[in-house]
Amino acid sequence: MRSPDMNYGFECKHASLLEPQGLALITIGNTLRGDDGIAAHLCDTLSQNDLKDVCRFDLGTYTSYLATCLAGHRAAIIIDATNNGTAPGTVSILDLNALLDRTSPLSIKCCHGFSIADELRLVKRQGRLPKRIIFFGVEVDSVEYDTTLSAPIKSTLAHLNNNLSVLVSQVLSTLKREA
Repeated sequence: MRSPDMNYGFECKHASLLEPQGLALITIGNTLRGDDGIAAHLCDTLSQNDLKDVCRFDLGTYTSYLATCLAGHRAAIIIDATNNGTAPGTVSILDLNALLDRTSPLSIKCCHGFSIADELRLVKRQGRLPKRIIFFGVEVDSVEYDTTLSAPIKSTLAHLNNNLSVLVSQVLSTLKREA
């Protein structure tokens, strides 16, 4: 299911606001490489109700647009495949703002040849980071060329969907309380 507010142009109504608002839901991963595309697959399973107050951006492997997607938002959830050596379907949730403030190097082990942390540090230097950025990583099983998810990941989709749905709901509730 695709959200009508999903943005393939990587810009939304929040981009030009002087005061940041709303939640950006950003998916990263190659849907042609099996489980690497878990982020988009997972967001496709969210209900319209979960997505109604969310700006969704499917970046694929184009993380150079991350700054554009974050612009004008008070919060963001970045979803990506991870390869940490844990069981397939294991979720890692990280508060990226807190981790970016660390002086020691930060490495987020994704299935790509780049560092999301480095991308975010560049955005931070520009003063354009949302107040809150959460990384929702899903441990994958296979990133071979395939348009379908592996059996271990498919078997965890309902659980993953519930976890992401709860997270989106909590972040939106927090944003409304703080408004």
